[in-house]
Amino acid sequence: MNRLSRWFQGLRNYIGYFNRFNKNVRLLMLTSCLSGIGYGIFSVDFNLYILSLGFNPADLGRVLSMGPFAQILSAIPIGFVAEKMGYRRIYVAIFAMIGLMQFTQAAAVQLPWIAGAAFISGLAASGGFVVKLPFLNANTSDAERTHAFSMDSLLQGVFTALGALIAGYLPNLLTFLSADPSARYRYTLFFAAALTFLGLVPALLMRDTQRSTTVKISLKPYLWGMDLFTVKGAAIEFFIGLTMGLIVPFMNLYFIYHLGTTREFFSMVEALVWIPTSIALALLPIVALRRGVAESITMGRFLIPLFPLVLAFTGLPTLGALAYWAYRGLFSATQSIWFSLAMATSQPKSRTALSAWLEITFQVGMAIAALLTGSYLARGNYTMPFVLSAGAALVTASLTHWFISVPLRRARDSQKQIHPAE
Repeated sequence: MNRLSRWFQGLRNYIGYFNRFNKNVRLLMLTSCLSGIGYGIFSVDFNLYILSLGFNPADLGRVLSMGPFAQILSAIPIGFVAEKMGYRRIYVAIFAMIGLMQFTQAAAVQLPWIAGAAFISGLAASGGFVVKLPFLNANTSDAERTHAFSMDSLLQGVFTALGALIAGYLPNLLTFLSADPSARYRYTLFFAAALTFLGLVPALLMRDTQRSTTVKISLKPYLWGMDLFTVKGAAIEFFIGLTMGLIVPFMNLYFIYHLGTTREFFSMVEALVWIPTSIALALLPIVALRRGVAESITMGRFLIPLFPLVLAFTGLPTLGALAYWAYRGLFSATQSIWFSLAMATSQPKSRTALSAWLEITFQVGMAIAALLTGSYLARGNYTMPFVLSAGAALVTASLTHWFISVPLRRARDSQKQIHPAE
């Protein structure tokens, strides 16, 4: 009972951090909730909408690659503009553009229009990541930072799960509007776009962080002046993008067309992802306190490849769901504290550039992965994308160990030798 009481006290303390964050952080988390519901709906129904229009998985792969390719082009300009204009204005532009383009993707019935809207949405979406990391870093203290990153990830995960649950059942509830499945998917996606557009409201209420008038903002940290940590982080993030992009955007097709389940079953699987994600997000920071942040990230990433392999070879929906939950939980938790570590380890002048390059290389991996998986699924091959994802995850873990964990451990050991404990 005493242990249970301590657990509940720890949970209350964790939730209590929300009220300690400043107004900007709380408003950012509200935008994460609204956009999370919209994203959850799109994650379940958008692929099915495209296929209901008569397109094949290879066409879908090309559409899904448009957003990542656009984000590759816009990550550095958005980071640079955000430093010049302030984060609030960028967030307003991001949610306005993404909401409008989601409406366009749902309204269009021709592939070039859908792909074009996905591309423009991707141009704006890159700012959601590139700006978020330095924004959270600027609005939190050292003691708050890890909790802010993990809580934002947790809230986005919970509300994405809610959106996924809505997506499983809402199309059937809209039968009174149309008997056409494509039309019902379209109306569901309109609802998702409206929620994303509502993210404008908390963005408008944010306060701009004070920008320096003495330090000249330069493209040097983004290009020819990149530091070694940025290069290493970008290399790691490319394989993270491959790991995720090969399977996650296509999981609805995997469960429905490969394992033979229903849309409602997959929406429930996707909705319940928040449970293992919440557990992992709560436990990994505790492990990090005992074993070290970098070591905990590395340990989690070495476990991740096991689960795509299970998904590759199982024919059981229940086992597939369990493997998918474990994969998503570990992935979200390791990413959350990885971003916190990256911001804390990088030089202040390089943080926005670092977040831009993490976004760029992640999206390169995502774009390549979407084309590969779309091609495999068009040929009925549902195994190879998961095998490739496991391989990319193993490379990610190895690079994290050699590029991040080993140098940080050596630096700590050197500090101990210089300043031995008395």
